[in-house]
Amino acid sequence: MLGSLLALGLLLGLRHALEADHVSTVATLASRSGSARQTVGVAAAWGVGHAAALVLLGTALIGLGASLPERVSRLLELAVGAILVVLGVGVLRRLRERRAFELQTAR
Repeated sequence: MLGSLLALGLLLGLRHALEADHVSTVATLASRSGSARQTVGVAAAWGVGHAAALVLLGTALIGLGASLPERVSRLLELAVGAILVVLGVGVLRRLRERRAFELQTAR
């Protein structure tokens, strides 16, 4: 029974990890890295930090026998959206800077 629950948790975690917001965040952070090793390190650090936050919050809620209030849930989703916008703006800024550099060297 425990093995089935752990397998289900793993599958749900993988599904969660492959959602668009996670993939775009890791891709954005990884695009700043200069090598494959740095990319793996950045993705691993993000994953561990993300998982740790979820485990801590989940453990606290289960321990208290509570659930996350809807208002808090919406605020957290808003914060995630804001982070995605900031990361996207950073990508656009870096792309603009690279193109400007290419134009200057082409002359």
